[in-house]
Amino acid sequence: MATHMRRCLMVAGVACSVPAIGSSGPTTRLKVDFDQGQAMRAKGSTVIDDARNGVDFRATMDQDTRADTRGTNLPQIVATGCKSPPSCLRVSLDPSRKGAQKNKIMYSFWSHYRPLPGGENGRMRVGDGKTTKISFNMKLGPEYDTPLSQMLHFQVYQSNKMDGGAKPGVTEPGGPIVSLRIVPASRRRNKSPDVEEFIVAVRSPEAGRLIHFDERDKGVLYRGEVRKGTWNNFALVLESGRSNKRIGGRVGFWLNGRKCFDKSVAWGFNPAIYPSNPNLGVELGSYRSADAKGHQTVYFDDVTIDR
Repeated sequence: MATHMRRCLMVAGVACSVPAIGSSGPTTRLKVDFDQGQAMRAKGSTVIDDARNGVDFRATMDQDTRADTRGTNLPQIVATGCKSPPSCLRVSLDPSRKGAQKNKIMYSFWSHYRPLPGGENGRMRVGDGKTTKISFNMKLGPEYDTPLSQMLHFQVYQSNKMDGGAKPGVTEPGGPIVSLRIVPASRRRNKSPDVEEFIVAVRSPEAGRLIHFDERDKGVLYRGEVRKGTWNNFALVLESGRSNKRIGGRVGFWLNGRKCFDKSVAWGFNPAIYPSNPNLGVELGSYRSADAKGHQTVYFDDVTIDR
């Protein structure tokens, strides 16, 4: 057996979890390429049936969400311009309806409450000390409009027990505790119409609100950019541990195989202290503030989860 050097970083008082000697690493539990055996349930349906893994994926669509009406008005599996032909997932949004609070079309590819491929042993939980590897290919459409405010396309989601009832000035726990977000128009640096900037961010009791959408915000771990109409691979390695009632651990991020960062940080909320749930989910799609203008189309392919 090869000898491995094991080290643990300390950031914000949170120690990364380290597997015991002799323990096996994560195994591939989910592969979704939207090809044979993975298709929309029926015409007009938003449910993706996955015969290979024996599960289905259902879109969460908030009330008043306006899917793109210029083409198909619902998320679809399409057969043009995909990373690994023949098929990939397309999600599009139109400007928000008047009075809407937000627009959301998100697919939970690793649920925080529904049955999982391989059983309950694969469930993600805060503080469980296990390693999770997530990889997916994503392409922003060539006519993708920079969002006016908030837009995320990936999140590790932790639900809470407040149901939006947090008092002013009180941090509502949970939500997108790890996320990939597009930098809004007012915070852009690169003004090229061919490029969109993004951040990788975390939420925790210490993280605070997003203001600058760069490393000046405590929750922002990385800021980068991608070209519209071009496929990019996003890969993350996550470990969640507990230290002195805090939750956190390793967060690593790779863009097209290049390591952007790999460090230990506080991420997530301790259910013993905050009214939140321990189970976590992995979601992809579009989750945007109620922007009065702008169309955004995004494509996904080759979603893999190792756990």
